[in-house]
Amino acid sequence: MRAIDAVTLIVELEGPTNYFPHLLAFPTTFSIPRHVVEKHGEAWAEVGHIVTNGPFRLEDWRREEALVLYRNLTYHEAWRGNVERIELMLDDDPATLLQMYEAGALDLLHLHLLPVPEMDRARQRYAADYISGPQLLTNYVWFNNITSSPFKDVRVRQALALAIDKEKLANVTLRGYAYPATGGFVPPGMPGHAPGVGLAYDPERACQLLAEAGYPGGRGFPTLEALNRPNHEPLAKYCRLGWHEVLGIDIPWETVSLATLFDRYDHMPPDLALGLWVADYPDPDCYLRICIDSENRNWSNSVYEQLIETARQVTDQAERMRLYEQAERILAEEAPIISLTYGRIPLLLKPWVKEYQLSTMKGQFWKDVIIEPH
Repeated sequence: MRAIDAVTLIVELEGPTNYFPHLLAFPTTFSIPRHVVEKHGEAWAEVGHIVTNGPFRLEDWRREEALVLYRNLTYHEAWRGNVERIELMLDDDPATLLQMYEAGALDLLHLHLLPVPEMDRARQRYAADYISGPQLLTNYVWFNNITSSPFKDVRVRQALALAIDKEKLANVTLRGYAYPATGGFVPPGMPGHAPGVGLAYDPERACQLLAEAGYPGGRGFPTLEALNRPNHEPLAKYCRLGWHEVLGIDIPWETVSLATLFDRYDHMPPDLALGLWVADYPDPDCYLRICIDSENRNWSNSVYEQLIETARQVTDQAERMRLYEQAERILAEEAPIISLTYGRIPLLLKPWVKEYQLSTMKGQFWKDVIIEPH
């Protein structure tokens, strides 16, 4: 990678990489002016120092409170909206944010910050303001099938997958604020989503497989450590209940901080954990290679790995998707993870906000938004 002049950056790749343009839209690959970093050091992103070329510029940054953005008059594209100023609240207290929305102090509120019962009440109270759409996100169960003896047996992993009614989880327990992950690991809305490849709910087959693995009716199944991330208690509770009712086993969950969970992944992996993966770029490679390599280092399959590596380098998009579907079928059958739900973006939007676009990657297209007089 090199800059050949003041405005041109050249990147040479080791080989064909179909999804490379998507990587350029991912913030970690954005170019940063070296002279600004050299001059300001760690303060390069502070107000007055940061150099950006987007539709808005940073005007104020109150740590853990708010970011204030103003319209960038030198932005290179045409404007369709009329927004001059944006204040992004960084306070993540759900009660405070909901009160602000009710008082008219917020134009938009992301409901995923609220517990499910509170989301329901807010949705019903402000039914005319409610909108939702898909998000490129998958919630899943991760198995440690290296050091945890029961999960070395693929039949045990399959049994736990078959014992989860994903439709009931998404539509009843989570009140429709998520989609059931009945397809592969790659969520709908992304190229390469493979509908229907997941192991479907089948209690009878689940019990049969667990018995074949040496735990008939759940007898003799060991005590395991299961770690859960904050705000995922409903998923953990549902899995525990489903596995107990169908298989006769009890796996209690412990909720830990994200920092603790990530540290345990690296140093003392639990027997199983709840994982979450959000797309960094809209291509199956982000899920089937990046996530599986980074968060599921305890599972390998040579055929799967060859499919993924070949798909990275193929330039024909239709062929790439066929390869990824084959890989998804292996992932579902081997069950090193259980995809539980796909993401959904639920939010409240004031009626005076027009032309707001929902993005599967949660992008904000503020330059196109129109605020009507109110």
